[in-house]
Amino acid sequence: MKIKDERDELKKMLNNSPKEINKNVPESGETIPGLQAEPVTDVNFDELKLKCEVDARIMITNAISFIIPQDMIENNSYLQNKLEVDVISLASMIYQLRTNEVMQKALIDQVNLGMVNARMFEVFSGMSKTIGELNKQLIQTVEAIKETYKTFREDVKEKRTEALGPSTQGPTGMLTTGDGSVVTRGTKELINNVKRLKKQNIDDNFIDDAQLIPNIPIEPNN
Repeated sequence: MKIKDERDELKKMLNNSPKEINKNVPESGETIPGLQAEPVTDVNFDELKLKCEVDARIMITNAISFIIPQDMIENNSYLQNKLEVDVISLASMIYQLRTNEVMQKALIDQVNLGMVNARMFEVFSGMSKTIGELNKQLIQTVEAIKETYKTFREDVKEKRTEALGPSTQGPTGMLTTGDGSVVTRGTKELINNVKRLKKQNIDDNFIDDAQLIPNIPIEPNN
């Protein structure tokens, strides 16, 4: 086509075009068929984040329920703040794990649709490694949190014992504190005390016919 013919064709197009060409220009934010990208996943990430926080709180509560009672946490501001910090930390880790799983599934769906290239398999391998490491870190984090609460429990016991004052052992084998309170002894201590009394031949009388429970004299408190 000659230059003259091209010029004539261009004039023809301009003459046939509308005077206000802006009418054919899409406005900002307008949905244009064919140009709108389809979502790869159907996950609401805001809802996923809230669910991760709920899962983290349940996980921590179950992990420490046999270590520290709930009423101790409710009555201690330090434990309350620590619990919230632990929930935020664990929820963030769970969120990273869940989002990586979502992205990995999206990648698998794209491969199933025929969008295959070498880079996709490399990314999939990296995601699999990341998910495995996050699972391992999640378990280690929960165990570390449990250890911190165990340490706190032992510290509380030690402080309470110090507050009761020095303990002494009376003739009956009971431990008493400075204010006269009795310190409860376990089964092991009770058995050892019975053995000690039998060796000392304090009393050969028994309070049962099978002669299993010795008659231990109890001295009245002054």
